[in-house]
Amino acid sequence: SLFDAKRRFHWTMNGVGLEFNHLFGFGVLDAGAMVALAKQWKSVPARYHCEGGRVTETKMIPSSRSVVLKIKTNACQGTDTQVSYLEHVQAVITLNATRRGDVELFLTSPMGTRSMILSKRVNDDDRRDGFTKWPFMTTHTWGEYPQGEWTLEVRFNSQCQQSGFFKEWTLMLHGTRDPPYSDLPVSDPHSKLAIVKKAHEERSKM
Repeated sequence: SLFDAKRRFHWTMNGVGLEFNHLFGFGVLDAGAMVALAKQWKSVPARYHCEGGRVTETKMIPSSRSVVLKIKTNACQGTDTQVSYLEHVQAVITLNATRRGDVELFLTSPMGTRSMILSKRVNDDDRRDGFTKWPFMTTHTWGEYPQGEWTLEVRFNSQCQQSGFFKEWTLMLHGTRDPPYSDLPVSDPHSKLAIVKKAHEERSKM
């Protein structure tokens, strides 16, 4: 669940050790630290965009249980668009439903980070248009490694009977081929930069 007993959003740790929150993202920015880091900042490597895979099988979305789809990807390994370190991910979705506002979508990365990419919307009464190649995005997998199996969960959150059809999912991976922060100095060993750098350095030794 995204909430605790008092309906407060949980803080969750992603696959490289960064804490995130569905409402607050990765937390409040430290303006002083940003200015200090900017004085010695080195540009990160080029960003690439990889189509990690696609599911085009039409599936009915039942009222009482989830539809679960999977894409196994090598993240365009060995090509000009290879992504080895994630910045953000998009799930480009086509579906329709008897009430679009009751549809929820969850995306789980190969490292086990589960993100809600579409929540229930009480004012969305659409029953005709649905979503057509609509990009839903998450940054919760920032710093993770994209290779492996991605899981998309589609479900209704409703007290009423609903139905729909899932038609297409394209997985888009955005990030870098080379470690993005390897040349940046770390002044605070507990900073997010330090956490990501350590995870990437340990990974490179494997």
